Amino acid sequence: MVTAAAPAPAAIAPAATAPASAAAATRTGRVVLGTSCTIQEAEAVRAHLLAQAAMPGPYEIDGGSVEMVDTAGVQLIVAFALDCLEKGVAYKWAGRSATLDKAIELLGVSPLLEYPA
Repeated sequence: MVTAAAPAPAAIAPAATAPASAAAATRTGRVVLGTSCTIQEAEAVRAHLLAQAAMPGPYEIDGGSVEMVDTAGVQLIVAFALDCLEKGVAYKWAGRSATLDKAIELLGVSPLLEYPA
């Protein structure tokens, strides 16, 4: 497990809602990862990812607050990214903490988490 500072108890920060628009297809789903993205929060992280995946996209993933992450957390993020790729729905990173970057690097999944240009 990769750790940094002591984790806060919140698993996921509330997602910002997209402003109302005439075309729902232009709304951006916003995936906001909390300070801890581990097996203990897997159910909540998965539920959040599924809720955002129900939006038409494109998606923005904010992992800038992640202080604690394990393999299960990274697996959920990879599954979301692969689902986006399979559906042809774009996503971009709004931020990734050093802790999250290190876990992604250690697990060798960086190429899976970059949407092709």
